[in-house]
Amino acid sequence: MTAPFDVLPVAGALGAEIRGLDLAEPTDDATAEKLLATLFEHKVIFLRDQSLTPEQQIAFSASLGPIFTDHPAYLPTLDGHPEIVVLDGQKGGRANIWHSDVSISSKPPMGSVLYMKQSPAWGGDTLWADMTAAYDSLSDRMKTYIEGLTAVHDLAGTVRHLLRERSQSTRSPVEEQPELGELPRARHPVVRTHPATGRKILYVNPTFTSHLEGVPPAEADAVLAFLYAHQDQPELQCRWRWRTGDLAVWDNRATHHYAVADYADAPRTIHRVTLEGEAPF
Repeated sequence: MTAPFDVLPVAGALGAEIRGLDLAEPTDDATAEKLLATLFEHKVIFLRDQSLTPEQQIAFSASLGPIFTDHPAYLPTLDGHPEIVVLDGQKGGRANIWHSDVSISSKPPMGSVLYMKQSPAWGGDTLWADMTAAYDSLSDRMKTYIEGLTAVHDLAGTVRHLLRERSQSTRSPVEEQPELGELPRARHPVVRTHPATGRKILYVNPTFTSHLEGVPPAEADAVLAFLYAHQDQPELQCRWRWRTGDLAVWDNRATHHYAVADYADAPRTIHRVTLEGEAPF
């Protein structure tokens, strides 16, 4: 039997607040199916005032799909719970650049389940952008140009930036960071198709996309710069003001997100569970 819940949109482009569910209780299959349908419609959903143990967050996440554990080596996980990535803003766990999680993987995550363990008194909002709407609002000429192009997603430059940031926040030199080994990279279509809705998605992001295959570098840089600026329109976004106990679930295929790093040294700690995805097509 499906548990009833209310859906309240939070912005014109995407995002909805779910009311009436206590995620500490087991989520039955019918409720999970309805939540996924709501997620695919609104692309990111929010639930306030949740009180979850790590086990309960993992159990809820698993009701939505298989859990992704192939985390990049630079992301710390919760002791005893490798499913949960710990994002601590005081230890370099900030992501104030637009990105789609782990697009460097050959099978990037389907989505993420983010639980705010400790929110700052002010600041620290997260923005999401609708990459389906971003594609839809391109001109027909640009759609024709990018259709069939392949982008390379590479971690090398990003990880150097993250390690420098973490070193500064922890006052420890970069050389004390663990060896990362060979950094992953992946090739994905610039325009991918959502496997559940069939809609086309603009799938490049400034964090992980390094270049376009078969396009001269100057031309590729100009095209990517245009696409990033296009994605940055406020009309394509929603913004969430976190409170401790909030939980967000987003469709990582159809959105990008940006964590605003405007909370100085205030504590901001998040537990993230990631859901397995498929190779983009």
